[in-house]
Amino acid sequence: MIRKMNPATLEAIGEVQEAELDSIGPMVQKAREAQAEWASWPLQRRKASLIGVRDRLIDRWEEVAEVISKETGKPRLESVNADVLPSLVAADHSVRSMKGLFARRRVRFGSMGLMMTYMGRRSYIQPRPLGVIGIIAPWNYPLGIPFSQAIMALAAGNAVVIKPSPETPLTALEMTRLFDDADLPKGLVQTFIGGNDHGRALVASGVDRIVFTGSSAAGTMIMSQASQRLTPLTLELGGKDPCIVLEDAGLERAAEGVVWGAFVNAGQTCACVKRLYVHDLVYDRFVELLKEKVASLRLGYGTEDVDVGPLISEAALLRTEEMVERAVREGGKVLIGGRRAEGLRGYFFQPTVIVDAPQASCVVQEEAFGPILTVGRFGSDEEAVRLANDCPFALSGSVWTGDRRRGRRVAERMSGGTVLINNVAYTYGLPMTPWGGKSMSGFGRTHGEEGFSELMEPQHVHVDDGRFRREAWWHPYRWENMAGMLDALYGRSYIDRLRALMRLRKALKGK
Repeated sequence: MIRKMNPATLEAIGEVQEAELDSIGPMVQKAREAQAEWASWPLQRRKASLIGVRDRLIDRWEEVAEVISKETGKPRLESVNADVLPSLVAADHSVRSMKGLFARRRVRFGSMGLMMTYMGRRSYIQPRPLGVIGIIAPWNYPLGIPFSQAIMALAAGNAVVIKPSPETPLTALEMTRLFDDADLPKGLVQTFIGGNDHGRALVASGVDRIVFTGSSAAGTMIMSQASQRLTPLTLELGGKDPCIVLEDAGLERAAEGVVWGAFVNAGQTCACVKRLYVHDLVYDRFVELLKEKVASLRLGYGTEDVDVGPLISEAALLRTEEMVERAVREGGKVLIGGRRAEGLRGYFFQPTVIVDAPQASCVVQEEAFGPILTVGRFGSDEEAVRLANDCPFALSGSVWTGDRRRGRRVAERMSGGTVLINNVAYTYGLPMTPWGGKSMSGFGRTHGEEGFSELMEPQHVHVDDGRFRREAWWHPYRWENMAGMLDALYGRSYIDRLRALMRLRKALKGK
């Protein structure tokens, strides 16, 4: 039994029964049967069904947001703008994309085009669903992440088994109801509630792909286990996202953006700004602006009058404290924050800014899943890019400048999978754009065309009109036939190639 407590108030809010571990086999089998039925439905019916899921979320968004806030402690506004709204937009985008997802694509043969046409050959690519997608979801965006991944998988013709975080089982049940109440085949979307053992059971269950969002440490373990069955993976792992502020940036807007990007969801976001690099010419002024804006943030639990909520657990609070203590031991200085928030009952930690931390220190190089921002300085664009890329993570990043051309030059040299110019951290909410990173931030993409491609498989179909009795490469081998094919492909002129084709045609049509 999972017993849930609100991390902001430490009050019990509910309990959820864990699934039996051995139930995963029947669940996946049921999902396969439901997927076969789903794939047989006409496209318009499938679109209408997914629109129905979206409409149920529109009808229930306030109660869903309330559950998210109770489970995570995040401000209600964040539950809406970072969980509910991205889910609705993902549903819209998925439905609009469905027709194109299954469009047959003709293959163009390039230099072999003349020969293939003459010989009556053609190829096309038919996209097909993978089958059953296993989603292992995190707690930090317990609706926004698994819902968007699930709705995309359904749009691509798949079934889904979701293993939510044990930190947010109540949100998982709310999400499950959205699918259960819609016109979908029974078993198309199922929820497998439990802890780490349940995640391992899902990976071993024979699903056709695992989409995992979580820590790099957990991702490496999942990758190792999945390799035993060669199960394909999409891994969206940790981040240590850099932000570069050039001397020509609008400092007021940049400071507001950095503060939101660093402390949204109490810093418990893989795309949070974690490493800030500011040009020497504006460093002192920008750091003062930053300090003022961080000092004005309102901690607590509620609706309108709260900016920053608690950490998810006591363990997370202890890890954050230890990270700050290590940062100070290694040479960093706490500019503001650095300790638990006083007068609040839950797992609250003050938004923290650390300056002068060495580039090689733990607080700069390791993911801190909490409200910690480091600030460094640079003297040139080249140095800024070098510092930004000097990290094992490469999920996203940002650059702030008044010169968009310069901003593009800097952005395109940064290593993150997403880089924003004059904005920060929000593009996961744009499902039209791909999301993912490299190195310790994982591999593969969710969202965008690239995300859909990981949920489908391209089947190549080759059609031969049967104009020839045999092929140049069939037994018994004949040197003149292969030489004729080379002449037909690479003869000196179009006429030479056409003549070679005619000779080859005569040879291959013979008895």
